[in-house]
Amino acid sequence: MTLARRPVKRRRALADLVDDAVLRALATPSNLRLGREIVARGEVEFVDFGRFRVVARVGGGQWRTFELKSMPAGLRWKCTCTGRRERLCKHGVATGLAVRRRTRRKVAAKT
Repeated sequence: MTLARRPVKRRRALADLVDDAVLRALATPSNLRLGREIVARGEVEFVDFGRFRVVARVGGGQWRTFELKSMPAGLRWKCTCTGRRERLCKHGVATGLAVRRRTRRKVAAKT
C-alpha cells in the first residue's frame, strides 16, 4: 500500500509576493496612496532584511515597527499601529514597496 503525499507548499521570497496586484488586494486605496507617499519621503528603514522576513521602522506621522513574513500560505504581517489587522496598513504598503525597490537595486547591481 502506498500513501499519497500531500504537496508541500514552499515559501516564496518576499520580493516575489509584494507585487502591485497583491498590494491592491490587501490594502485600501487610501493606504496604497499613503504607503507610496511614505516611500517617496524615504521613511522606511530596514532593521532586519532577509529573504522571507523583514522588519522595518516606517514613518507616516509616527514611526511604527512593521514585520512582514513569507509563509507557505502567503503573507503574514504585524504592525505597531492600531490599523485593521485583516488589511494591510500604510506602513505595510510602504514596507512592501521598499522591499521591491531594494531587491531590484540588488539585482541591477549584479548585472
